[in-house]
Amino acid sequence: MERLLTKLCMLIVVALALQMHGNKGCLENERIALLEIKPFMENATVESWVDDRVSNCCDWYRVECNTTTGRVMNLSLSGLLYESTTILNFSLFQPFEQLQILDLSFNSFEGWVDSRAHHLKQLKILDLGFNRFNGSILSYLTVITSLTTLIIDWNFIHDFNPSQGGGLGNLRNLEYLDLRGNLRNLEFLDLSFNRISGSLQQANLRNLKFLDLREWNEWLSTRVSDNNFEGHIPPCVNNLTILRALDLSSNQLTGNIPSLNLMQSIEYLSLQYNNFEVLETGIFLRPPKSRLKFLYLSECNLHGIPSFLMYHHSLEFIDLSHNKLVGMFPTWLLHNNTRLQSMYLINNSLSGILQLPNSTHDLLQLRISNNNLSGQLPMNIGVIHPRLVDLNLSKNSFEGYIPWSMGEMKSLNKLDLSSNNFSGELPKSFVSGCSSLELLKLSNNNFHGEIFPEFMNMTQLQWIYLDNNQFGGKIQDGLWKARFLSILDLSSNSFSGQIPDWIGNFSLLETLVLSNNSLEGGVPIHLSNLGRLSILDISENRLSGSMASSFNLSSSVVKLCLQNNALNGSIPNAFLRTTDQLLILDLSDNKFSGSIPIPIDEDIPKLGVLLLGGNHLEGHIPHELCQFMCLSILDLSRNRLNGTIPSCFTNILTWVEQSNATYGIPPELGSQMTGKDNSVSSYNFTLAFEQVYSRVESNQETEIGFVSNNRYESYKGSILNYMLGIDLSSNELTGDIPTDIGNLQQIIAMNLSRNFLSGSIPESFSNLTNIESLDLSHNKLSGRIPLQLTQLNRLGTFNVSFNNLSGPIPDTGQFGTFVESSYGSNPGLYGSQIKRSCSSEPATPSDAREDQEDESAIDMVSFYWSLFASYVTTIMGFVLILWLNSDWRMMIYSP
Repeated sequence: MERLLTKLCMLIVVALALQMHGNKGCLENERIALLEIKPFMENATVESWVDDRVSNCCDWYRVECNTTTGRVMNLSLSGLLYESTTILNFSLFQPFEQLQILDLSFNSFEGWVDSRAHHLKQLKILDLGFNRFNGSILSYLTVITSLTTLIIDWNFIHDFNPSQGGGLGNLRNLEYLDLRGNLRNLEFLDLSFNRISGSLQQANLRNLKFLDLREWNEWLSTRVSDNNFEGHIPPCVNNLTILRALDLSSNQLTGNIPSLNLMQSIEYLSLQYNNFEVLETGIFLRPPKSRLKFLYLSECNLHGIPSFLMYHHSLEFIDLSHNKLVGMFPTWLLHNNTRLQSMYLINNSLSGILQLPNSTHDLLQLRISNNNLSGQLPMNIGVIHPRLVDLNLSKNSFEGYIPWSMGEMKSLNKLDLSSNNFSGELPKSFVSGCSSLELLKLSNNNFHGEIFPEFMNMTQLQWIYLDNNQFGGKIQDGLWKARFLSILDLSSNSFSGQIPDWIGNFSLLETLVLSNNSLEGGVPIHLSNLGRLSILDISENRLSGSMASSFNLSSSVVKLCLQNNALNGSIPNAFLRTTDQLLILDLSDNKFSGSIPIPIDEDIPKLGVLLLGGNHLEGHIPHELCQFMCLSILDLSRNRLNGTIPSCFTNILTWVEQSNATYGIPPELGSQMTGKDNSVSSYNFTLAFEQVYSRVESNQETEIGFVSNNRYESYKGSILNYMLGIDLSSNELTGDIPTDIGNLQQIIAMNLSRNFLSGSIPESFSNLTNIESLDLSHNKLSGRIPLQLTQLNRLGTFNVSFNNLSGPIPDTGQFGTFVESSYGSNPGLYGSQIKRSCSSEPATPSDAREDQEDESAIDMVSFYWSLFASYVTTIMGFVLILWLNSDWRMMIYSP
């Protein structure tokens, strides 16, 4: 009886649980539907989807239910079905009759079957972005009449024609379409990032509030004019009388912009990055009812500022960058638009002085870099614009001092005055007053004096570029207050004294460039503490002493440059030990001694440039260097290395494999994102336009010095991706040149001169099809110059002088251009290049060699006969003496 009661109680509990599950949890048919979807998933994040008939599926991951009805309202399957299926079976979602949000983005769907989507009468938001759908998907959307937001961005929608839209006009409630296509009652239309062609001429979009046609044809190689757009903005755009936002940026639109007089409601207009003809300066946005706040006309081929802007007084953001604007700085734009927060006039041809309004203006961003503005900055610039957050005046011709009033800019976050003619010292009010400054860029000017005094109050500094000025004295201690420092570039100045130890305390420091100064002393061991360091360049100073054996490198170091100092002792093992990121190591022109340290890690190093030339290194070239399979430039010249050339250089893939570039040497290092502009938020309606981010570019292009074509070349920027070279010159190397070296097909420059190499020039050198400079001079090479080398069509410099070569000099192909100095001091060579014929030469050809061999053979026969005759004569003389002298005979035979 007790067991029966126990079972009965358990049944009651289960029944109550099931009742609660049915009333307050998800419905049974929806739970089963979710479990039918689960097998198509390949992601562990849906482990909570279990078939135990007890768990509430409303609590499952990526499932949201109505708290009252228990029905599924939001189902997010983004990225969960990736590559599990390519065809979307929409019948799987039929049971979810109150589903409002369905996210299927970031999967691999290519098609759609079963049109039972009409059961989803409550579906408002459908996200199919980042799949592989084409235009056929549109025919399945007509039954979802409740949609307000449809996202199909980054698919393969193309050849779209609204007049044949398959009944898409039935989606009358649609508010946002990211298709990107056309519907009749749309309020939000975004057609960016697809392959759509066709025409909007027949579109009925009178209710449209937001139209985004950015990058309409970005992936096509043909122009939009090859389609129904004919390269012009469709006239139907002018019918959008309640349009608030229009973005046609980053297309290939041409022609003049049509009159937009009827678009009085527009607040956001972006036409930038197109191929418009010269924009007429007439009125195409008629005041006074215009509400225009955000105007983007960057790179629109403007020759003048549109005159319609004379009558607009509501602007908050204007971008006229990358045009052909001439004349004075448009002060009137600031005067007329008192609410203007951001003004971009970058890369134009504005000239004259910078004139400011007469009264205080709340401008936050002013970027007028890369123009022809000149003269001194207004002394009251900090009074007129006290709220400036971002000021960029770089690449102009400004001169004079930094105005004292800039110290009043308490909110100034980014200041770029680089590449001008500014001079003088930094004002005390500026150094102590701009306490919010994060970016300070004064590169390429004529500033002088000491910096970073104790009273410096720039505690928020993250990016400092003071390179290529005349700053001097010691690096003072005021900088240590900048705890968030990430980039410090003080190169090409006149700083003296030692590198401060406290620089090693900047835990966030990623780039430290102190090159080309007069710094003395040793390399502080504290630099080993910089765990995030990516670039360390302290080259071209007066540093001396040995590197401590405990000196270590952060695993994040990409570039290490210590060249042109007086450092001595052995090279720390850590420098050549494999790191995760190291690409460039330059220790050339120091006084390092000992052997080249051998890498001890088993992982394949990523080092691309190794420069150890101009030191006192000894011993063999370690075969372990062949582990550097990504090496592009190797310079071991001007040392005391001995032994033979390793034949294993053929393991270095960049020198052997067919490739246009090396493995990832960045043309520019030190660039960083500085975050989004913290002044003006981008247009913030339901259609969210992306935030604009600022990038701070380093002035330090990756630059490498290497001898090529008989002269010292400086390779920097992207050209480094195409430079492949090896320099072993001025050492004590011996033995033959390995034949395998001829397999380094991608090598552009090879210098083996001034060694003790012997043997012949390998015929395999004819495989060096990309070589432009080959120097084998000042060795002990013998034999002929291989005729196969005439196949080297790119060879521009060839030098085999001061060897023991013989025979004719090739004179075809590139060899017809080389002069006498390429072959000097080889007595056995002859040819027109050195004005020496074979008849005037010593008998070194094959016939002469045979005669010499015959003469040598005859001489040896005579020698042997003479030796035999002398031997016989000696014996006979000895016998005769014994016969004649009896006493001698008795002595010989006596016991």
